[in-house]
Amino acid sequence: MQIDKAKRAIPSLDGLRALSVLVVILGHSNSKWLDRIPFNASFRNGGQGVGVFFVISGFLITHLLLTELRRNGSIDLKRFYIRRTFRIFPPFYAFLLVIGILGILRIVQVNAHAMLAAATYTWNYVPLQPVWILGHCWSLTLEEQFYLLWPTCIAFFTPRTNVKIASAILLLSPISRVVTYFAWPSMRFHMDMMLHTHLDTIMTGALLALAIDLKLWEKARRLALYPIAPLAALVFLTCVDTPAILRWKGMYLMTIGFSLENVAIAVILLYAVFRHESLLGKFLNLAPLRHFGVISYGLYLWQQLFTGEHTLLFPLNIVLIVACAELSYVLVERPSYRWRDRVLRWEASRQVAPRAPLRTVPE
Repeated sequence: MQIDKAKRAIPSLDGLRALSVLVVILGHSNSKWLDRIPFNASFRNGGQGVGVFFVISGFLITHLLLTELRRNGSIDLKRFYIRRTFRIFPPFYAFLLVIGILGILRIVQVNAHAMLAAATYTWNYVPLQPVWILGHCWSLTLEEQFYLLWPTCIAFFTPRTNVKIASAILLLSPISRVVTYFAWPSMRFHMDMMLHTHLDTIMTGALLALAIDLKLWEKARRLALYPIAPLAALVFLTCVDTPAILRWKGMYLMTIGFSLENVAIAVILLYAVFRHESLLGKFLNLAPLRHFGVISYGLYLWQQLFTGEHTLLFPLNIVLIVACAELSYVLVERPSYRWRDRVLRWEASRQVAPRAPLRTVPE
């Protein structure tokens, strides 16, 4: 099975997004009922949920850019950033507006420095005191910084050069984390948030897309498509990785933990995409799960308002999160997509429209 390059949608990705945001929500929810479930930490590991988001982002963006490069011989960076702007900014700034109003009304605790860091996508490099309501902005910031850098690499370097860049980032990131820990002690709270310490998770997805496009490591890819591969990856994430995090915390994550997580998530992603006719693939492509994947950005944005100390009686908080995400999708995201399409059509017409001749004598 090959990814259909004529389509922007890739099988199973929405389902994976839905499950990953559910893990984040469950992990952030304060619930005595959840706490009583045996081994609940295995399905409440929010860091793994964010990791799935990151790997998917790197994979999808790289796949789309490579598809455009193969089709057109070049990449229209302006078009790319127009699409990203209308996709990311309106829901995010609508969320910030609501949080700002709630902060003024003293319904939530937030300060101007935190709002500014979130609004400027600098959260992961600003030494702030923890602000729960905006705490998830670090991941949005890191992803936005990735969008600023990686498309340029795809546009101006060859795919094989980009394989070397992505591989170098994967190999050097654990070293960068250790060095940063000792060289920049004031930012230890941000150790897993900064671009230079956590970019490897997104680049794992990017490297996977490059390898598929260039048909690299075909033997390894075929092995990963056996059902035992995603099962082994899932067992590792739940039965090895999560207990290791609970026991050794940063000592494990910052050295080999994130790297091992990245590989396991990539294996599951690879199987889900190329074996979407399998039992796992059919489950991930169920219509309800796909829908929650479509609104996963809104779910991730708004979950912070109803989790942590703001958790209402579980699972009522999930109902409220879904309601906010649905409203965001209907009132903000879908209108934003329509405006995006208008802007793109206008840009396209401007490029093909012939210039009117200069008139030196009025008619």
